[in-house]
Amino acid sequence: MKTGLRTNYIEKFNEVIVEPRIQFNYLFSNQFSTEILSEQKSQTASQVIDLQQDFLGVEKRRWVLSDNNEIPIQKSNQISLGFTFKNKNWLLTLENYYKEVNGISTRSQSFQNQLEFIKINGDYSVYGSEIIVQRNFEKFHTWISYSLSNSNYTFDSYFPEEFSNNFQIVHSVSWAGIYEWKKLKIAIGSKWNSGRPETSPTLSNMLDFSNPVKPKINYNLPNSATLSDYFTVNFSAGYSWKLDEKTTLETGISVLNLLNKKNIINRYYRINQEEFVQSVSTNSLERTPNLSLKLSF
Repeated sequence: MKTGLRTNYIEKFNEVIVEPRIQFNYLFSNQFSTEILSEQKSQTASQVIDLQQDFLGVEKRRWVLSDNNEIPIQKSNQISLGFTFKNKNWLLTLENYYKEVNGISTRSQSFQNQLEFIKINGDYSVYGSEIIVQRNFEKFHTWISYSLSNSNYTFDSYFPEEFSNNFQIVHSVSWAGIYEWKKLKIAIGSKWNSGRPETSPTLSNMLDFSNPVKPKINYNLPNSATLSDYFTVNFSAGYSWKLDEKTTLETGISVLNLLNKKNIINRYYRINQEEFVQSVSTNSLERTPNLSLKLSF
């Protein structure tokens, strides 16, 4: 068991922040062990994100110091419990975690809905589990992982007070297989996850013309809908030649999104010049081949 304590004194706010932490490991046998981690953290800088709706949602990011009012000091509490089983050919890990962060600002969360221009502070919490299974053969290695996560915002001065985090991915599955034979390496991997939350406009009365000069979009509740699922398959291969005692040529080829699956990773809405609500989607890369050559001498 290891324990620690970090103490910060912030002169500007005359505030002392005490951050304890603990790490506990126990080995049940040569193959099975458990680990418990718990800690508190804080930071006095926050990232502010400005989104240009008139230019495809391009982001401007900058770091600003806390003023302990509009931009509070962020404080977090987190704990995790993990188990590991390992022998010659198998590796299995299971981790459960919970984290709570206080003092976040809507300006740092990439909102592109009714909260985009509202400056309020709140909290978010996330809890979940992740399991990884790995199997090693003589020339083939493979692993698969699954994660379950639930993350929510809480803004006391807004209705509804609690709703899904912008970056929440509830279910995620990843798999990869690697084959090695002499100087040849071949790998293929895939990933699937459920869609991120999105906020859609209301079906009726999409626009609010209370201010004719600058109409607004009428939205449903924040993050009450989700994007479609994400799925991709990637492939890579590499081979090396020994040209002489001091010279080696390495070649590699990879293909991202091998199946050319169209994945929407973000969507927001804006008002176009004809005063209609327009949907703007961001897609992941289409099928993308890469080739590399490396000469070492």
